[in-house]
Amino acid sequence: MIRAIFFIVTPEENPGQHVRLLARIAKRVEDESFIPEWLEARTGQGLKEALFHEEVMFTMRLEHGLPGKDLIGKQIREFPHPEGTLVAMIRRSGELIIPRGETELFEDDRLTLIGRAEGIQQLRELYGIRTRD
Repeated sequence: MIRAIFFIVTPEENPGQHVRLLARIAKRVEDESFIPEWLEARTGQGLKEALFHEEVMFTMRLEHGLPGKDLIGKQIREFPHPEGTLVAMIRRSGELIIPRGETELFEDDRLTLIGRAEGIQQLRELYGIRTRD
């Protein structure tokens, strides 16, 4: 049974990126946790997290009463994220935002951070939350 078909598009000036991404995907799908996580995913975000796994991606929602609540009302540049990590995107009211340093964070924002495994692990320890929605 086929559960997924992947198309990879990379820039002409960096064809090696294509090979690295394929290698990463091949390694991930061999992991025993992949299939259950893939089947459990209910959204595009959940599929991305299952595919790229926790080592390179961390998603958190900003809500009062949860870790990360202190980020509400701050700008991205004020977010003390670990070296080697990057706030790649923000989901806000169904919109996708590519953040800049002056982008303000609001309650119910869903932040997706990418980065090195060590930095993602630090985020997980600091904020201890992850969403699949």
